Amino acid sequence: MSYIEMVPESEATGELAELYRRYGNGDGTVDNVLKVHSLNPASLEAHCALYTQAMHRPSPVSRAEREMVGVAVSRANGCGYCLEHHASGLARLLPEDRKAVAERLKAGDDRDLNERERAMVKYALRLTRDPASVSEGDIEALRQAGLSDREILDVCQAAAYFAYANRIVLGLGATLGQGEGGAGHWPAGA
Repeated sequence: MSYIEMVPESEATGELAELYRRYGNGDGTVDNVLKVHSLNPASLEAHCALYTQAMHRPSPVSRAEREMVGVAVSRANGCGYCLEHHASGLARLLPEDRKAVAERLKAGDDRDLNERERAMVKYALRLTRDPASVSEGDIEALRQAGLSDREILDVCQAAAYFAYANRIVLGLGATLGQGEGGAGHWPAGA
């Protein structure tokens, strides 16, 4: 569901049908965060390209670390859709002995994060809540936690992606559809 019309999978034709096939789930469904773009297929494709780059392309920042950033940013923005989606994805990525980190981070509790993870989340939250306040000191704190400049770039990109995605979801009223909740799959067309 959303505040605007979404083209159902069964009614998609042409370019939209192809994008649904490429970026949809294995069972043929398309998550509402993507389907909300259905009136403008180019927008859907651009969203998927940004998501894929920020969250799935090779990076020295692990997929789990990027999901931690996504969970923290989504919580700060009040985006329950992305919070649920990406906390679920984070739990799948974590080893058994750390799975509780996903639920704790979803609740705003970072005590189980290591120094590196905590530094990334702290930076992402500053960038989310008060982007104009980010300074060279914030970047230096990330370096002190062991992050390279490439890793800092990738953390920034993940946080910025969620600023965008959260606003698409909240601004258009996208809600979790039946069976949605497990994020983090590699889009087939990526």
